[in-house]
Amino acid sequence: MTLELEATPDVLEGTRKRRKRGAVVVGFAYETERGLERAREKLARKALDLIVVNYAGDPGAGAEVDTNRVTLLTPGQADEVPLLPKPEVAERILDAIEALR
Repeated sequence: MTLELEATPDVLEGTRKRRKRGAVVVGFAYETERGLERAREKLARKALDLIVVNYAGDPGAGAEVDTNRVTLLTPGQADEVPLLPKPEVAERILDAIEALR
C-alpha cells in the first residue's frame, strides 16, 4: 500500500496579514527532538504570542492518555506545566492566554 501525502498551507502563516490588533495568537508544537529550540523558532517565524510545546514520547503524556505535560513558551518566558490531567493542562493554557491580554 502506498500513501501519498500532499503539503498543505500553513494556517498560522496565512493569518498574519488578517490578524486584528490585540489578538492573542497561539500555536501548538508536537516535538520529538530539540523541542524548545524548534518551538522558539516557530514562535518567532509565525509571529505567535504563545506556543504550547507537547513532547512526543513522554511517558504518561500525549494523545492516547488522559494526562499531558507541556511547556508554555512566550517570547520572554518558558513555563513548564507538570504532568497533569488534560483538563487541568487546558486551564493552564487558558490562564497563560488571559495573562497575555
